[in-house]
Amino acid sequence: MNLTYTVWPIISSFLLETFILFLLAAGFFLIHRTAKFLNIAHGDYVTLGAYLIYTLTSRFGWNIWITLAISMVVTGFLAILIDQISYKYLRGAPLALLLCSIGVALVVRYGIFMAWGGRFKKLTVTLPKVEMLGVAISGSLILAVIFGCFIISIAYYILNHTGLGATVRAVADNPELAESFGIDTEKTLKFVWFLSGGSAALAGVVLAFYRPLTFEMGFSWILLIIAVSILAGEKIRFSLLLVACAIIAGGMELGLFFIPEAYRMGIGFAILVIAIIVGGGLKR
Repeated sequence: MNLTYTVWPIISSFLLETFILFLLAAGFFLIHRTAKFLNIAHGDYVTLGAYLIYTLTSRFGWNIWITLAISMVVTGFLAILIDQISYKYLRGAPLALLLCSIGVALVVRYGIFMAWGGRFKKLTVTLPKVEMLGVAISGSLILAVIFGCFIISIAYYILNHTGLGATVRAVADNPELAESFGIDTEKTLKFVWFLSGGSAALAGVVLAFYRPLTFEMGFSWILLIIAVSILAGEKIRFSLLLVACAIIAGGMELGLFFIPEAYRMGIGFAILVIAIIVGGGLKR
């Protein structure tokens, strides 16, 4: 038996899980580090972005890349709007922000349900496969890797080579100190919310190619998103976030050899708990 055909499906599944989890977590991670709270509604932003793309492509026949750009802009501005009418007034109160984000998540999720219904949907666009070294690489994997590398590259450039990126890092490190130096923290947070919402739509289109659309699609990933965001550490480093995603995705893939698939997400949380315990021990 050709070893390539035996091993490649495992490697392919691991890479796809890693980059999908990275795309899902990127916007959440950015908000977690700058606005200082766990935005439970982020998974529902992902779902909304995916449904917008589905509607414009499947029902109106628009080009997938044009609809992706529109979805990113719409979801980005929606994230800003929700922040301005809700989260803005709860700055500095993490528990209140967390509870508010749960409420926002429910509103967005069941708004999607009322608008599109609860039946599974599927994007009608077919991604081409690529043959390389005797194996077929799925279009979903290629798309996820390209988008993941795009986010890492753009984030690195913005955070390290632009004035706006410097303000984002300053607000993330110490918002009060940033304000004392004249930085407009609210303007900075609007920019961060736009990036977070836009990245959610980017994740949504990849997830829509990976699995059928349902109104709970993004929400089903939120616990893993929280896990990788915590595991990635305190700094805004998307390379570390990708490593955290690889660790948890790799653990879940290996776990399938020993436990039923229904329990695979539990492995991700087990890895997180072990990392927290070990990290706490090393700090001592």
